[in-house]
Amino acid sequence: MPTILVLDDDQAILDLLQTVLTDAGYDSIVAPDVGRIPPDASADLVITDLVPLKPYHRDSALGWVGALRERFGSSPIVIVTAHSAAGAESDLLGANAIIAKPFDVDALLVKLDELLGYIRKTP
Repeated sequence: MPTILVLDDDQAILDLLQTVLTDAGYDSIVAPDVGRIPPDASADLVITDLVPLKPYHRDSALGWVGALRERFGSSPIVIVTAHSAAGAESDLLGANAIIAKPFDVDALLVKLDELLGYIRKTP
């Protein structure tokens, strides 16, 4: 199964997404910041809040996504954020998707499956 990295400074979101991803059959790595990601970790997809941005600044958001791209190459990046201005960015800040908090778990899974090219079997 693909491995999904989740970066969020809210432990409740990390716990929720780890449970949701595990239940959906994904492997996950969760961390509250980049410094807590295991050095040898690789990810097929990255879900990130705009962790270092309090308040939102476009240039900082672009830098954050750029740093993740440097570390994780061509892996899709999904921004999950409460910063409404981020969701209005037409270039998605260089990410593959932006999802507003609060988010629908099922809609998030559909987007992840789409980005990973995964077809979920229905019972």
